[in-house]
Amino acid sequence: MSRSTPTNITLPGLVLEETDKQLVEPIQSERFFGRPSRSMVIRALLEIALENGDRFDPQKPRDYETLKAELRRILTGT
Repeated sequence: MSRSTPTNITLPGLVLEETDKQLVEPIQSERFFGRPSRSMVIRALLEIALENGDRFDPQKPRDYETLKAELRRILTGT
């Protein structure tokens, strides 16, 4: 994969804290290739969503909460 231009996103403080606590810090960096980071977690989640993108219905999201619901639906297969 080629290098891309960095993208800045704004996340609520609680989301950042919970991401670090639940998804970044538990990764055993001595056994993991590379350095665990928030951006790695976000990238992995986006790639998983894109892998399921054919199931995404762009008519369903009307706001942030319904977008989350639609992404949850395509990721859980319900």
